[in-house]
Amino acid sequence: IDVDLPFFAHKMYLSSKSGNYGWFVSDDFILPFIIYKKNIFKRLVFSTGVIERRISSTEKEKNFLNEIVKYIKKHKICDFIHKPQPSAIFRTYPDNCNAFRWGTYKIDVEANFENMLKKLNSSQRNYVRSAIRDDVKIIKTDNFDKIYTFCNETLSRQKIPLLISREEFQKQYDTFYPQNMLMFKALHKNELQGSLVVFFDKELAYAEYAGSSLKPKHGSLKLLHLTAMEYLAKEHGIVNYDFIGAIPDIKDDCKEAGIQKFKKEFGAELKEGYQFTLVINPIKYFLFDLCLKCAFRMKGIKYIDPVERYKKLSKSNLKI
Repeated sequence: IDVDLPFFAHKMYLSSKSGNYGWFVSDDFILPFIIYKKNIFKRLVFSTGVIERRISSTEKEKNFLNEIVKYIKKHKICDFIHKPQPSAIFRTYPDNCNAFRWGTYKIDVEANFENMLKKLNSSQRNYVRSAIRDDVKIIKTDNFDKIYTFCNETLSRQKIPLLISREEFQKQYDTFYPQNMLMFKALHKNELQGSLVVFFDKELAYAEYAGSSLKPKHGSLKLLHLTAMEYLAKEHGIVNYDFIGAIPDIKDDCKEAGIQKFKKEFGAELKEGYQFTLVINPIKYFLFDLCLKCAFRMKGIKYIDPVERYKKLSKSNLKI
């Protein structure tokens, strides 16, 4: 493949997720994928949106996706195409699929902390400056175990059912750190306020995992991200920072709206497009969904398909 691939399209990343991965390639496009095999089930996940090898039309991209679906069906590559990863934004989608709106918040970054701080509104800037005055410290760390535990505790507290796999996190740390993965933590009076795990390539950084205490010090989490952005721009030449995943028209009264508001307050812009899923073997998909629900019920958790959960948080049900 004769183009610079983004981080989530690299072999090192794809192989950290599964032993079964690859790229659909044409003269105009590249689309990386991962196949997860569990018992009798095979699900395919796209790790990015379509990557252009040269400037091409949306119509050509749609044809490319339709050809991929035909190939998958003909060669029985998977039982269903599951929701793509959160940072994957598509300009279009194949025919006869379950397509829905999706987005992500992204911001241009630079090595000047004060310039980044100016993008926040005055009250948020004051919180950040107050955190600095109160001696909140942002520290780059390699304490893999502490960061992993803290991030998962945050997800569990927010009642998000799909926690981070320890085996997967260990493999990512062993493979990416520190060339393509960094970890930061925010401390106040030696108490952990927040944590951040960032993946990055030559120009782009992705806020892959984050954690926070129950009541973090005002301004500490904003300071955490701003300091990470400054470091990545200064030390690694990063020009853009992706907060990963957003519901374009999120309902105002849900906790996820607060998370998206947090991202937007940095001056980040919403990049909007589409994602899609496609069931190829309905019986296997039904059984897979049933098995997941039973497995989570045994843990005392009600499982809801991620796409359905996001639709319930959207004012328009993510309708196109």
